[in-house]
Amino acid sequence: MNLAKKNLILLSSIIISFVIILIMTFLFAEYLSRKNAPEKLSEIISKVNLIDHNGQAFKTTTLKNKPSLLFFGFTNCPEICPTTLADLSQITKKVTLNNDLINIIFVTLDPKRDNKEHLKDYIQYFDGNIIGVTGNKIEIKKFADNWGVFYETAKTTNSNYTLNHTATVFMIDALGNFRGTIAWGENESSIIQKINNLRKIN
Repeated sequence: MNLAKKNLILLSSIIISFVIILIMTFLFAEYLSRKNAPEKLSEIISKVNLIDHNGQAFKTTTLKNKPSLLFFGFTNCPEICPTTLADLSQITKKVTLNNDLINIIFVTLDPKRDNKEHLKDYIQYFDGNIIGVTGNKIEIKKFADNWGVFYETAKTTNSNYTLNHTATVFMIDALGNFRGTIAWGENESSIIQKINNLRKIN
């Protein structure tokens, strides 16, 4: 076997090995993505006991087969929560011309202060497509953990406290499947594109 042929075989072997490694890497990444993906919204809702701002059970029928934008926060939040809710309300209304076509789900991480009455009063400051959700702290933690939400209490004075928490918005299609996220501070054109894509699914 001449040198040129040996080099060709060697090069072919390297290329084939590289392609195999790429395929295996992709498949492994896909496996990890599926393994770590949040549970389907309709499935996790059935495993927790939460209520909406009207005191009704928070369940799949609450979502009315519409896409949803899920956000975790608390009503005493000074900036991130009210800004996020206001932006989402305005943008969804701009995108759909009808703010009733997409749910905005606001789950409190501070049930000690955010009961259903307090949530109902709070969401009135925004457009009418926001669903406030509360419950006991164990049920809320179970729901938040499904989305990998971090939160912790931080004392501000001896008698008061605030929360540090994940500021990500989770996008969910009409069938309850996780479809991506919106980051805190993401520009409006990017959010509009993501919401438009979410509406096209299903």
